Amino acid sequence: MSSTASTSSETAQLDDPEMGATWFYSIVGIIVFVVFVLAVCVLFFGVQKGFTEERVVDELPVLSTGLRTEQTQLLGQYGTYEEDVDEKKVERIRIPIDRAMELMTQPTR
Repeated sequence: MSSTASTSSETAQLDDPEMGATWFYSIVGIIVFVVFVLAVCVLFFGVQKGFTEERVVDELPVLSTGLRTEQTQLLGQYGTYEEDVDEKKVERIRIPIDRAMELMTQPTR
């Protein structure tokens, strides 16, 4: 009879963990998890900012600004140019955009 009495008291002790230890491990686990997540966020955003600073160029490209002014001047004047169409040279007429819009809005005769 003594063997069954000691077995039942041992199972009772195993089934009921101490409440203080459970709370302690839970709080420590949550704190470690939050610190880990914050550390990963800091590392991620630090690396991302470094990549952004490496790849951003603040200077205006000199070639494209010159090209833009040249194209704007060409659009504002009359002229002709040649274009390859089906392996033949075709002469085209360039007119200002304002004049082209006037011609397109005129009723057909």
